[in-house]
Amino acid sequence: MFDYFTETLPHFFAYFGAAIALAVAFLFLYILITPHKEIALIREGNSAAAAQITGTFLGFCVPVAIVIGHSVSIPDMLLWGAVAALVQLAVFFLISRLLFKEISRHITERCAASGIFVGGMGLGAGILQAACMVP
Repeated sequence: MFDYFTETLPHFFAYFGAAIALAVAFLFLYILITPHKEIALIREGNSAAAAQITGTFLGFCVPVAIVIGHSVSIPDMLLWGAVAALVQLAVFFLISRLLFKEISRHITERCAASGIFVGGMGLGAGILQAACMVP
């Protein structure tokens, strides 16, 4: 058993490192494209921004976690992780451009309902896409 553990530990570190790099890249890109600045708002105690980015991040992580368990290689996992990122970006785009054009302003103004809504939609989309990514 210990031999198996020591043989597979490098694979764990490789996948975990790739997943962390993918997550950091996703968060950077997501924060870059949203009109409001989540990190600054969270530092100010804005719970709407915290709920929004947390739900969105979980909506990204759920499908990536599923893909890690089913991928055949790290590049395969990274490609499907990119799909998960694109879905999350599309969710925010659809909400902020088509459904609720003022949602970003509401989040900036600390409207918890807006942050929870965006985060919840991101998490829901992530759960659905995770189910679709399993062969």
